[in-house]
Amino acid sequence: MNTKYMPDYGLQTWAYHLSMSYPFDLDYLSPDDRRYNIYVATLIPKLSIDEGSVQFFEDYIRFDVIVGTGEHTSRETLDISIISDDMPEFDHRKFEFDYEKLRKAMVFKGWEKGPIELNLLHVYLTESKYYLDTEIVYIGQAFRENGERLPAEELMSDPMLQKVEADILRDYPEKDLALLLLEFKSQLLEEIDSEDEDLVQLQEITKNPPLELNNQILDVTEAALINYFKPEYNEKFNIDFLSIEDHELQYRSATVQIHPDIMGLKLFSKEKTYLSNERIIPSLSHSNS
Repeated sequence: MNTKYMPDYGLQTWAYHLSMSYPFDLDYLSPDDRRYNIYVATLIPKLSIDEGSVQFFEDYIRFDVIVGTGEHTSRETLDISIISDDMPEFDHRKFEFDYEKLRKAMVFKGWEKGPIELNLLHVYLTESKYYLDTEIVYIGQAFRENGERLPAEELMSDPMLQKVEADILRDYPEKDLALLLLEFKSQLLEEIDSEDEDLVQLQEITKNPPLELNNQILDVTEAALINYFKPEYNEKFNIDFLSIEDHELQYRSATVQIHPDIMGLKLFSKEKTYLSNERIIPSLSHSNS
C-alpha cells in the first residue's frame, strides 16, 4: 500500500457495557461471562439498610438506605418492586424476610422455587436519585496470561487485585471495595481528502465499524485510563504510547469514553474527576514508517 496517501486515523473506544459488584458477589454473573475486558477497583461509601425502616406494601417494599459511616452519612428512602415478568406469582408479603449484613443482600425465604435475593448495591444504583461517589484505585485487564478472557467471577484470583483488597481493608475501613467491569467497543475514525483510486482498500477497511477489539487496542485503552486517573495502586503512570498498527494503518489519535452516568456513578481518583461523557485523549507517539 502506498503510504503517501495515508490519511489521519483516529481510534475511539468506549465502554459499551458496565457492571458493578462487590468482589464477594461476582457469582451473580454467568460463569461463562467473558464480555468484560477491563476492570476497575473502586472505593465506594459503605451502604446499609435501616432494618427498622423496612415496610411491605402490595406492589413494593420501602426502606431507608444509609450511605457512609460515622459523621459522613446520608439517608435515602427507596421504594422498590420485585414483581417481574418471570415470577408474576411471587408475593413478597408471604415470605420470611432477612437482611444479611455481611453480604448486603435482602433475602426472601420459603418460596418453593428457592430464595429471592436483592443485592443492595445493585438496587441502590438502579433506584437512587443520587450519584454514588466512586474512587478509582486500580485499573487492570481481565485476561489470563495466555490471552484468554477471564470470567468475571474469577477476577479476585488476580494477585494484584488481592493485594489491593487487603490494603483497602487495612487503610480504608470506612469504605467498601467494588469492582467496575467494563466491556469496550472500538471504532476507527478517518479523514480522507484524496480521491485517488488507491484509497479504495482503505475505505473498505473502515466502512463497517466497529473494529474488532484486539490486545493492542485494549493496551491503548487501559493505558489511557491509567494515565488519566493515575490510580494509587497502578505503577504504570508514565506509559509511552507506542504506534499501533492494524491492517497497515497507523492510528494518529485515540479517544476513550466511559459513560458512568448511565449507572449513576461519579468517577474520580485522587488526581482527577471524570466529567460525564468526557473524552480522554492521550498523546500518541508515531513511528516514521
